[in-house]
Amino acid sequence: MPLEEIQKLLHNDNDQLEAWFNQKWQGIKPLPYFSCDIRHATYKLGIVDTNLFPAGFNNLCNAFTKETAQAFDNYFTRHYPTAKNILLFGENHTRNKFYLYNLVKLQFLIESTGRHCRITLPLEHFAEERIQIPLDEKTNITVERVEAVSGTLKTSDFTADLVLTNNDFSSGLPAFFAELLIPVIPSPDLGWHKRYKSGHFKILNELFDDFGKNFGIDPWHLMPYTEIIDGVDEGNLAGLAQKVDDVLKSIQKKYTEYQISENPFVFIKNDSGTYGLGIVTVSSADEVLSLNRKKRSKLFSAKGSNQTSRFLVQEGIPTYDTYSGYPIEPVIYGVGENPVGGFFRLHEGKSAFESLNAPGMSFSCLCLHKLDEPHESYFLNCKDKQLLVTGSKFMARFASLAAAIEAHKINS
Repeated sequence: MPLEEIQKLLHNDNDQLEAWFNQKWQGIKPLPYFSCDIRHATYKLGIVDTNLFPAGFNNLCNAFTKETAQAFDNYFTRHYPTAKNILLFGENHTRNKFYLYNLVKLQFLIESTGRHCRITLPLEHFAEERIQIPLDEKTNITVERVEAVSGTLKTSDFTADLVLTNNDFSSGLPAFFAELLIPVIPSPDLGWHKRYKSGHFKILNELFDDFGKNFGIDPWHLMPYTEIIDGVDEGNLAGLAQKVDDVLKSIQKKYTEYQISENPFVFIKNDSGTYGLGIVTVSSADEVLSLNRKKRSKLFSAKGSNQTSRFLVQEGIPTYDTYSGYPIEPVIYGVGENPVGGFFRLHEGKSAFESLNAPGMSFSCLCLHKLDEPHESYFLNCKDKQLLVTGSKFMARFASLAAAIEAHKINS
C-alpha cells in the first residue's frame, strides 16, 4: 500500500508535494551528507536509522560517482563558496579497511569537484607528518598529521578552509575543536556524545503526521512506532518489559485495523548507538525478562566499550523483499537535500524479522541502477523493483529534512 500511495502522489500531486517540502525547508540548511536504512513490508515503509556521519560511500557503485560528485560541488558552491581546501576528519579505524576505503572514496568525490581534500584521523600516537596505509595492490590511503593554528587546521603544506567530519564522536571531541574558527560540518554536536536517535525520530514523526494530514495518508504506513525509556538497569528489566508490552499493544491495534495477520515485534536499540550495536529483537514482554546473559550483554553494549541505560523501543518492520532468498533492505545515501544513490543491504544469516546491520552483511551486486538488468528479475524478489527504489528515495528526502531540522535546533 505505501509504495502505491507514493507512486500516486508523485504522479498526480507532485507540484503540491514539492510545495510541501519547500515550505518545510524554509530557513533550514541541509547537512552535507547522510545515509538512511529503510524497511519495507508491503503494508508499511519506514526509516529505521539515519546516519549523519555516513561511512560506506565505497559501497556505492561507479555509476553513482558522477552524480554524487556533482551534488557535492553544488552543496559546497551554494553553502561554502570560499572553501577550496577541505579536511576530511575520519574515525580512528586504521585496521578497518572497509572504512578506510570509504574515506578514499569521499576524498575522490570531493577532489572531483576541483577542490583539494586531505584526510586526518584522531590517532593517539601520530609522530609522522603523514603516513600511508596500503589497502590493496593499487590503493593506499594517506593520512595527515594536523595542528590547530590561528583557528584552522594545518598540515605542513595545507591549510583547511572547512572540516568535513566523518566521525560520530562517540568518545567525545578532540580538544582542538574548541579553537576552530572555520566551518565544521556536520557539527560535532550531532555526535553520539550529545545526540539521541529519539530526537531524530520525534522530528520524523512530526513531519509524517503533518504530511499525512495534507495528503490523506495514515502516517503509520510510513513510520514505525518509537518510544523511549531511560534509566534501564541490566539487573532489572521490568520497566523495559512494560514499555515493550505497551508498544506491542499499539502495533497490534494497527494490525487489527488493517487486517494484518503478522505477529508484532519490536527492536530494542541503544538510543545513542551506531554500527548496529546494542540491538535486540523481541515479540513479548516475557522475552525481555528472560533474556540470557549473552543477549543482555549485547543489549547494553555500545561503541568503544561504552555502556548504555537509555533505549528506543521501536516497532519492527519485517523486510519482505529478498535477493536469492535472503532478506534485503534499501540503504540510501544523500548529499545535501537529495538522495544520490544507494544499494541493498543483504544478510544471509538473518531472517526478515532481524536487524540486517550486523557482521556478515554484504552489499555487492545490489546497486539500484542494476535493477533492470535481466538477471535481477530472477534473484531479486519484490512486487515492483523500480517502485521500491522510487519509494525508498522518496523516504530519504524525509530523513534529510529531519536531520537538517535536528541540526538547526542544536545550533540555534
